[in-house]
Amino acid sequence: MPVSTIDGTLEAAALKRRVRNISVYDSITFRRNDGTEHRLGKSVVPNEVADALKPGTKGRFYLYSSIDHKGVHGVRSADGTAAYGYAQNNERLMLIVLVLNALWLIGGILLDGQVRLFPLALVVLAVVVYPLYRKTRIESRRQFDADAGYRPQA
Repeated sequence: MPVSTIDGTLEAAALKRRVRNISVYDSITFRRNDGTEHRLGKSVVPNEVADALKPGTKGRFYLYSSIDHKGVHGVRSADGTAAYGYAQNNERLMLIVLVLNALWLIGGILLDGQVRLFPLALVVLAVVVYPLYRKTRIESRRQFDADAGYRPQA
């Protein structure tokens, strides 16, 4: 399942780097309300959500798992803070790959009548991968919005 939730407390978040719109964590550790521990390895978190990820934060954490990365896409904390964001860099990249390589492929056919295999392979890759990224993003937004009435226990 590409999206899930954890109700509990954020115990640790080891930030590796923060760039323009995302934060990359080496690991994020949660303590569930039932006492079990859940650890995410390398995670990609949008900065809007990363700002709410402070050790000791209690509430509901919204997780996603995409084709090549996973992370946290939302937080609803016990103090009433709600933050949502989704790392769309790879989705946008696949759309750019699709458009540019389709133009390259069509240009090659029109100019010299040859079908180039490299842009054809990249078009096929992007046609398969882009909808999967998009589906996960839409599902994460739907999950967060559907849970709008949720208020974690303090």
